[in-house]
Amino acid sequence: MNTAPNILIFGIVVTLIFVILDVYVLTSWSRFTKRNAMHPLWRRIPWILSAVFVVATVWVFYRRHAFRLDGFDAVLFGLSSLWFLPKFGIVLVLLLRDVFSGAMRLLHWKGERKAEHVSHSDSPLPPTETSRRAFLGKSAWSLAAVPYVMVGNGMWRTLYDYRVYPVELTVPTLPAALDGITIVQISDIHAGSYIDHRPLQEARRIIDGLRPDAIVITGDFVNSKPSELSVVAQVIAKIHAPMGVFATLGNHDHYHSPTEHRELVSGLRTLGLDLLINEHRRIGTQDASLVIAGVDNIGFRQRFGDVHQALHGVADDEPTILLAHDPTLWDREIVGQTSVDVMLSGHTHGGQFGVQALGFEWSPAQYVYEQWAGLYRKGQQVVYVNRGLGTVGPPIRIGIPPEITIFTLRAPSASAGMA
Repeated sequence: MNTAPNILIFGIVVTLIFVILDVYVLTSWSRFTKRNAMHPLWRRIPWILSAVFVVATVWVFYRRHAFRLDGFDAVLFGLSSLWFLPKFGIVLVLLLRDVFSGAMRLLHWKGERKAEHVSHSDSPLPPTETSRRAFLGKSAWSLAAVPYVMVGNGMWRTLYDYRVYPVELTVPTLPAALDGITIVQISDIHAGSYIDHRPLQEARRIIDGLRPDAIVITGDFVNSKPSELSVVAQVIAKIHAPMGVFATLGNHDHYHSPTEHRELVSGLRTLGLDLLINEHRRIGTQDASLVIAGVDNIGFRQRFGDVHQALHGVADDEPTILLAHDPTLWDREIVGQTSVDVMLSGHTHGGQFGVQALGFEWSPAQYVYEQWAGLYRKGQQVVYVNRGLGTVGPPIRIGIPPEITIFTLRAPSASAGMA
């Protein structure tokens, strides 16, 4: 059995952060309800819910693995995330309120001292100060609703708001006869993250509309169990392209026993996928062909792939696209070490949280992966990191929608002619 990286310490740290933030927010909320003479249930119920979700989070980390959730565990973790994640935004609002309020109180105190009035600690707050504090409190708690809207939107709308990313690539060795060939890439389906088949069915409908010549899927079909495939099997079986549907495996496709792994591999091939496990195929014609190679997962404490085996028999001057789930392989074993023109990867999910606006894109994932989303080039070689379709951990996407990429490949001669 191949186990996922141990995240017990990570789980403990995350839970402690959640608890600290929740205590700060709920303490502030309790004070607000008391000042406004609200019914005691308004402050008691949130504390009860907090205790319930802390236990639920601990249970999920203990019983399973946050990267391998499916079914009820995924739903439970999703509800816990909906409770805890907005607190990060709420804390920022409350801190700004407290800092501003503290600064105003300090100025008020200094003013009293300078005027030799009665000390601030012995005198009641003036009506203007009381009104100001009430206004700040109500404003802060009104703004506190915004993070919940953002997280809720990320769970129910952005989660399946598929975006098509068109990318045009000039491949130096591509024959002119294959100029304009189109390839769709999807990645990280994570079947265990779907409640039913409908979200993936919508993705297939979009792919059908693009009419690609070939389709590639770069790993992580399941979260942890081959049985998860049953949720989306019928949809995957209907994914077709004239030149074929090619796939490779990801780290999650190994989080089970050898018997279960054979079951997963057999199941994927039964669905009509040309699963490339350290091997390659040629598409096109005998006179004008393109190599699509697939390497099993290398990275995230796994070493199932063999780049040399996958490329064995491929000439240096053949146009070659390599499917490799983990983008860290590119710098380690591809750039400057092979004749691969384009490597297509996934794995990062774009972080599932970030900002995309006016050409600017940011995500915490960029502090973990040098190539975390989109196109990267070094010399004549290119890697593209797909943001994925499914999710792991919290079933949420904020600012990083799920991705379907369509590549249009250009031959150098054709590109020069177009210029």
